[in-house]
Amino acid sequence: MQKSTKSANPFTIELDQGDRWQAYYRLLDLGILCNCSTGKPLKVSINTPTDALQVWSVARQQLDSRQNLAKWLNKCLAHCDLAQTTNIL
Repeated sequence: MQKSTKSANPFTIELDQGDRWQAYYRLLDLGILCNCSTGKPLKVSINTPTDALQVWSVARQQLDSRQNLAKWLNKCLAHCDLAQTTNIL
């Protein structure tokens, strides 16, 4: 199953084979146009800032360790707690 990218120069993401297909299907779920073939890198069409953020997030989930992702999430949650207690949000 492939979905063609819109842009003439799609962004290429180098991931291991299993990670590449997992990222590919997640990006399709998010509505981001991408293309992935066996033995070739994942190509993604980034047309908006939201697309860029979602592609970054999906790639980070594949490339970063579970421990680092947990630390990052805890920092975000701590920041949200601080913002709520000081009425920043």
